[in-house]
Formats: sequence, C-alpha cells, structure tokens
Amino acid sequence: MKRNRLVAVVMTSMVVAAGAGWLAGSQIQSPAEAAAQTAAPVPSPILVPAEMRELSTDIITRGVGRFGSPHTVSLAPSALKPDRGIVTSIADEATELDLGDVAATVSGRPVFVLSGDVPSYRDLGPGVVGVDVMQLEQSLHDLGLDPGPVDGTYDSQTGAAVAGLYQAGGYEPVVVTSRTPDLQPLFTALVEGADFGAGILLPADEIIYVSSPPVRLSEVLKEPGVSGEGDLLALTDANIAIDSSVPIESAGLVTKGMKVLIDEPDLGITGEGTISFVAAGPGTNDIDGFHVYFEVTVPDGQPNLVNASVRLTIPTESTGGAVLAVPVSALALGADGTSRVQVSGDGGLTFVDVQPGLSAKGYVEVSPIGGTLKAGDLVVVGFESQSG
Repeated sequence: MKRNRLVAVVMTSMVVAAGAGWLAGSQIQSPAEAAAQTAAPVPSPILVPAEMRELSTDIITRGVGRFGSPHTVSLAPSALKPDRGIVTSIADEATELDLGDVAATVSGRPVFVLSGDVPSYRDLGPGVVGVDVMQLEQSLHDLGLDPGPVDGTYDSQTGAAVAGLYQAGGYEPVVVTSRTPDLQPLFTALVEGADFGAGILLPADEIIYVSSPPVRLSEVLKEPGVSGEGDLLALTDANIAIDSSVPIESAGLVTKGMKVLIDEPDLGITGEGTISFVAAGPGTNDIDGFHVYFEVTVPDGQPNLVNASVRLTIPTESTGGAVLAVPVSALALGADGTSRVQVSGDGGLTFVDVQPGLSAKGYVEVSPIGGTLKAGDLVVVGFESQSG
C-alpha cells in the first residue's frame, strides 16, 4: 500500500515538472520574433480633398444696436405770423416720418418734413433766391412736384409745386395776391424787380429739414395746447446703428465704408451693415482706452436689433471668389524653400510645388507650379499609425 502511494507521488511530480517545462518554453522568443512584435506600426496618410472655396480674413467683435442719435427740432419764426402759435397736434413717438409727411400742426397749420442740410430760417416766396430755395426745389422735385429748374430761384413754378405740397397734405397754401412791402426789407436776396409776397408763400415755421429722410420721431417734447416756441420734438435716423469697438492693434484694419456681417442666430438676426464712423483714437464714446469705437449703419434693419447684443464680422481681406484651397496642414516646405503639397494618386504619393496665397480659417489658397492639382485631388495633411 505504501509502495502504491509512493508511485503516485512520483508520477504527479513528473507531470508537474513537464507542465512547468512546457510553460517556460512557450515564453521564450527568438530575436526575430521579438523584433517583429516590437516594430513601429506602418504609418498611413490622412487624406483630404483640395477644394474650391472663397477665403477671407475677418475681424470678429460684438456690438449693441440702437436707433440713430436723436436731435431736437424747433420751428423758425415766421414774419408772416403775429406770434409762434399753439401746438394743436403732433405725431406719435416712434412714428416714421418721410419726405412730405406732416410732423405736427401749430395753430392748425402743418409742419412738413423736407430733405436738406440747411435749416429753415426765413419765409420763402416769389423772387427769393438762395441755397435754401434750391434745397426746397430739390425736395419738391423728389416728391414728384414739378418746381421747374432747380436753380435756387423761387418763381411761379416753385410756388405751384409748394401749393401741390399743401394740397397733397389736405391743407391750403398761404396765398398773397398783392405786394407785401413791409416784408421786403427782411429779404436781401431777391431777384431784381421782384415783389416778395405776391403769390404762394412758404412760412418758415411750416417746414423742417432733415438730412436723410425717413426719420423716426423718438420723443415728443411739447403737448397740444402749449406755445410752439422752443424744442418741439426729437428725431433720429430711421436706420438702425450698432455701437462697437475693436482692440487698438486691429483698429488700422477698420475703415469707413467697409461692409459688416451681422449674425445672432439665437435672436433670429442676420443682416449686413456699413461702417459709418471710426473714432480717431481709443477711449472715446464710452469705450475703454484699449479699444477704438466704430459705428455700423444698418439700412432697413430689423427692429429686434435695437438694444440687442450681436456678433459682427468684418472681412478685412478676401480672395473675391472661389479659389483652389487646401488645409494649412497640407502645406510643406521643400529643402529649396519651395512650398509644396503631397498628393495621393494611382502611383502613390507625389509632391506638387505650389504658390501659396491668402490663408484664412485653416485653409490656404494654392496655385500649382509645374504640376497638376485640382479640386477633388486628395492631399496629405498628416499620418496616423496602424499596426502591421
């Protein structure tokens, strides 16, 4: 019995020893096997297509929309009237006033909106000449009322056009059928021999001139029942403006007249404006000393632009159309300093020399030199490792 147990122990030991030997042998590698398993993975090129696209370098900033800066309006005194009259009506705030519209009435008489930079300062009538008359004639012409030649001379044709202005608004013009000698000394600029006052007159307090109609009535400064003397109302440009700024180092790239793209998707705002003003230096218009203020004018701007903070993109340089472009990472420098890209084709990878152009948004414009490269060709932008 003891002998059988001894044999079993010996056999078990032999099996264990054999297993251990096999395990040890399986862990032993030849130098060739070890080298094969530790060799670097085979690199594989990362390929992207060359493409046609427009490139532009942009300045991106933000701004806040508003209506144009308000300016107050008062009525000029008229020598044709004994006093300044009483305000009888006035348009509502936020009303848009265009050429020929009535902004208010004083003692029942209309106050028309006309276009011009010279404020009304005197009554006009037959025989009066001057820049203000030419301005009046141009406004009447723009309204489709024929004033005759726009020559700065108030004649019968001018008077007929003035009458048409009043009649279109539902009012009667001021008509004097005889000479008014008491008024003539007030007008030093008269056509020789003319009798001021004989015909259709335009009182100074029945017109206001604005530079660029339409305008927006931003504030009513007088209520009906009070004297017409003094500030009557405040007007702003109907166009929306955006206040913004750029860092000092970018200010030299921003100039008046440049186009600006407006984009704020969360508010449903998209549009385009034009830079209308750039400050001469930093620290103006409530902007800190490290930034330069500029203003963007937005014709036909969306009302929700007012008081909204929006993103502004200013293209400062552009290819002006679609050009052949590749990712910047595809561009390499040859030993001779030539720029080139590596192109994948049927024969493998080949280098094509290129002339780089404008670079923007991760792409660069390229023109092939002595080789072929076209949209759709696959270019190498890098390599990735893959186990062999």
